[in-house]
Amino acid sequence: MNRLTLLGTGTCEIEFERRASSVLLELDGTYILFDCGHGVLQRLLEAGVRHSQVQHVVLSHFHPDHVSDLIPFMQAGAWSRRDPRRSDLHIYGPSGVHELLNHLMDAFRPSSFSQPTYKVDVHEIREGAWAIAGHLVEFMSLPPAGNHGLRFECRGKRYAITGDSSFHEQEIAFLQDVDLAIIDSGHLEDHEIVELAAASQAGHIVCSHLYREIDALKLQKLAMAQGYTGEISVGYDLLSFAL
Repeated sequence: MNRLTLLGTGTCEIEFERRASSVLLELDGTYILFDCGHGVLQRLLEAGVRHSQVQHVVLSHFHPDHVSDLIPFMQAGAWSRRDPRRSDLHIYGPSGVHELLNHLMDAFRPSSFSQPTYKVDVHEIREGAWAIAGHLVEFMSLPPAGNHGLRFECRGKRYAITGDSSFHEQEIAFLQDVDLAIIDSGHLEDHEIVELAAASQAGHIVCSHLYREIDALKLQKLAMAQGYTGEISVGYDLLSFAL
């Protein structure tokens, strides 16, 4: 099965209906977590996936609302009596990801986060194409805040997830002609979302990382007036798409 699930569509705000940033990818039975903000492990359970099934975590950048659930995620793998981790864990991120994990290890001791029965491999990745469990992905810088987006193909269609991002030419290029885009709308104004849709012609734009209410129907009409032919919608936790 191939599926994309929004685990968290919120921000640093503490909300009942939205957890912080996270997207779960299931690609041919491999689970990949893109970002791991606060509260998303509970959403993972609600999505029917155990934490020990996730072998790959990709971090777009190191803001707390994108990484804070790494602590319970790794601790549960090491010490859960009901569901201990049996397989190696791979954590990917931009420059500084080793330093982040080292700080966590220093604060909580390495034994808090791993066991001798499996390895925790930390991968510092640069921009460009690379592979996760045989699946080719692209990791691309999307300013500001040292943020990176993830883009990949599945069954002939193109997908993109932005993490944090502002409106700029890099984001337009990143979303150019993708079939489904999960975008950070919390740092964009309405007119920027409209312009991004019209300029990129992404087939379906899902607004996530929400600091405010967004009127998708209004944005859809404005974008269509500028020649957009796709769909704009607002994401919510546990919204899922078959890939």
